[in-house]
Amino acid sequence: MSSPGIVNVSKFVSAGNKKFAKYVDYVDREKAIRNEHFSEFNANRYDGYHRYMENPEKSSGLFTANKNNLNKEERQKLKESFQLAQKNDSIMWQDVISFDNQFLKEGGIYNPATGYLDETALQASIREGMLATLRNENMEASAVWTASIHYNTDNIHVHIAIVEPHPTREYSTFKNKKTGEIYKARRGLRKRNSLDLMKSKVANHLMDRDKELIKVTELVNQRMLPTEQRLKEFLTLPMQQLMKSIYQELPEDMRKWKYNMNALDAIRPKIDVLTNMYVNQYHPEDRHELNEALNDQKEFFKRMYGEGTKEANRFEDYKTNKEQEFYAKMGNAFLNECKNIRTNEQHAFYQKFGENKKFYSTGLSRRTLKKLRDSLQHDYRSMKNQRKYQELQDEMERK
Repeated sequence: MSSPGIVNVSKFVSAGNKKFAKYVDYVDREKAIRNEHFSEFNANRYDGYHRYMENPEKSSGLFTANKNNLNKEERQKLKESFQLAQKNDSIMWQDVISFDNQFLKEGGIYNPATGYLDETALQASIREGMLATLRNENMEASAVWTASIHYNTDNIHVHIAIVEPHPTREYSTFKNKKTGEIYKARRGLRKRNSLDLMKSKVANHLMDRDKELIKVTELVNQRMLPTEQRLKEFLTLPMQQLMKSIYQELPEDMRKWKYNMNALDAIRPKIDVLTNMYVNQYHPEDRHELNEALNDQKEFFKRMYGEGTKEANRFEDYKTNKEQEFYAKMGNAFLNECKNIRTNEQHAFYQKFGENKKFYSTGLSRRTLKKLRDSLQHDYRSMKNQRKYQELQDEMERK
């Protein structure tokens, strides 16, 4: 069983806890003094690899969301923010992100022979992770955080402290398990997926996996979907026959014409066959590339989380899920246009025979198949423009 490339542990303490007070005492001090007194304000005893965390022999200086190094005045301002948070009864969260040094070596971040660590890259990855997890907790605007990188023989790790100068966490009633005492305190527990987001964002940014994830997204959402040129060839005779069969078997209630609805269980395999006919005929190379990209990403997840761990098991179905996402997009594109055709059919029928006449579908004629093709062309242009818009939005967010 391989060791996880990255792990995270987290604890939180209340404003009245001694660890909070000690953190405030030392947050503005030089790193040598902080290292010496580390155990006094550290709330996490172990680093995630089941190793006890002692006072570090070496650490970086403090860094924050927008500063790689803090001068004396900036450390003093940071201390004031932590003091205000303590005064206002904020929770203090302490997170530890620990790395398998071999994992960092493989990514070109760390050289064990020389001791070189790309601290700037590590800081940037922590910022990506913090942004994601704070957004997920609705704390992006309220939280203040600081972090430092700690070196040791086995695992490089990053210690992070988070507070809210103006707390947003509500008070709840709790019971002391030892004494039975009932008391009120702010809720400090964060969502499990917030911590997962932290870990995945740090790893993806650090190992430059964003490009690989974008490739998968592009293949699933754009490159393998019908282009205007291909759509003109899309309605081959076998495809026309299959489309007619699917259209005739659709339930009467058009609200059920959605790929993943139970009402389509019987005909969903036919829709998938239609997708496969298209992909195998027009995009065999893209399909091969998608398979390789999905397998590569799955192996990365195994390396990041370690084989056999609960986190790694969550990604066992990653490839299947992404393929199903593509089948669903293709299927829904077809079904949406079938709805338009059926609506037009009904409108023409009632105009000719009147509203009191019971409607029955005549199926997909050559004319309606042409309308389907034209509508799919329009859908593709719209989907492509939406994708371009989203890419611009993502690019703006990264700046």
